[in-house]
Amino acid sequence: MISAILSPQLLEKMSQKLRDQQHKPGLYVVATPIGNIFDISFRAIHILKEAKYIFAEDTRQSKKLLNFYDIKTPLISCHEHNEESSVVTSKIKEEDIYALISDAGTPLISDPGYRIVNWCVEHRIDVFPVPGASALTAGLSVAGLPTNSFAFHGFLPPKAQSRRSALRDLRNAEQTIVFLESPRRLLNSLGDMLEIFGNRYACVCREMTKIFEEFRRGNLSELIEYFSNNEPVGEFVVIVSGNRNFSIDETAIFSELSKSLDEKTLKNAVEEISHKYGLSKKTIYRKALEIQGEKQ
Repeated sequence: MISAILSPQLLEKMSQKLRDQQHKPGLYVVATPIGNIFDISFRAIHILKEAKYIFAEDTRQSKKLLNFYDIKTPLISCHEHNEESSVVTSKIKEEDIYALISDAGTPLISDPGYRIVNWCVEHRIDVFPVPGASALTAGLSVAGLPTNSFAFHGFLPPKAQSRRSALRDLRNAEQTIVFLESPRRLLNSLGDMLEIFGNRYACVCREMTKIFEEFRRGNLSELIEYFSNNEPVGEFVVIVSGNRNFSIDETAIFSELSKSLDEKTLKNAVEEISHKYGLSKKTIYRKALEIQGEKQ
């Protein structure tokens, strides 16, 4: 597969480059694929092969990846209950290379790993990132929402009262908001968001990079309708528009709407402005009719 993509000359050049790299001793936080097994860097594979031990959240899950890439490095289970235990920390010496991986994606992003990283920092063991796949950044890159400022809140509380309380705390946040969600709780969470946030624009990403990858974009009410008729299955990232009504310049928005109406159909202009600013289509539609009436 690799030889079909890369020429023998480039493969040899890359192999030599990897051999020449002198990695410093320490803990390497290595990103692994979130779905597609090819979404891993050559450097990540090299570090995993070079490490004395790999600390993994679920060794059974990680073994599948390591077997695919013929990585023989011993695995040590490292989860939220044993990160600082001697079972893990006694293995770490200043002079060796170690790798930390999670089940999928970048470690520590709603996954265990903080305690072992903090332990290394406190004991003057160097910690290095080996960047790669992340469900957070993958979802943001395709959501169609502003990414210059965003807030990541991982999984919402499972109990309704706590979940709604957490959402009320975020009601006036102006930045894009990102959540992870399980298929069992997706509809409940979307319903609470609609009730507390209003009918904002959102993007639901399902099974990213996998065979049944899906992206649903629209107002929260539209997403609720879709997933009410299509059973949620898989892993979800939910990305919601921030509260742009909190400090929006209506004059500027309606001026942009007026210009858009000169170039596009009523429907397309309304969808464009509603999508761009996370505003209700009904509100924008009423304003668009008003603008059209003034122009006649």
